[in-house]
Amino acid sequence: MTSIEEQRKSGKLILVAIDDDEGSVNSLQWALNNLSTPHDRVIIIHAQHPRKTIFAAGSPGFMVPVEVLTMLEDDAKKSTEKLLAKATEICKAKSLTPKTLVHNGDAREVICNAVKKYNPDLLVLGSRGFGPLKRAVLGSVSDYCVHNVECPVVVVKPQESTAHSLSLT
Repeated sequence: MTSIEEQRKSGKLILVAIDDDEGSVNSLQWALNNLSTPHDRVIIIHAQHPRKTIFAAGSPGFMVPVEVLTMLEDDAKKSTEKLLAKATEICKAKSLTPKTLVHNGDAREVICNAVKKYNPDLLVLGSRGFGPLKRAVLGSVSDYCVHNVECPVVVVKPQESTAHSLSLT
């Protein structure tokens, strides 16, 4: 068993889930400002939906040229690289070097599987600020994770400037 002093030196493992919403980048910044120390380890995870599955549900005869799918996949890859570069830059400003992960699939499943695999001390998620009706219709990744992971979860609410202007409450 490690002593409290040894645990402090090794730091916490903080898993931060981000997406292309500005609120998730703000949640990373908030977590680093309020929860982290220079001894902590940070894993940043991004769940990406495979573009081909979006078009697979089309009507019979609905076809998308392979070139268009390739272009969409390339665009998603570039967007993800840019997002992770920004997140890494934010971490490095706090003297932390994050491990970055990208997994294809539903964000809820990707995040919950990452928690099982890495056993973090803390999961940090952003909230899009949906009202109850919109959250009920669209679902909430943060709500799902709060109820299905086995580690403490911090849900960072959006700042006024990043909150959605349309609220169905």
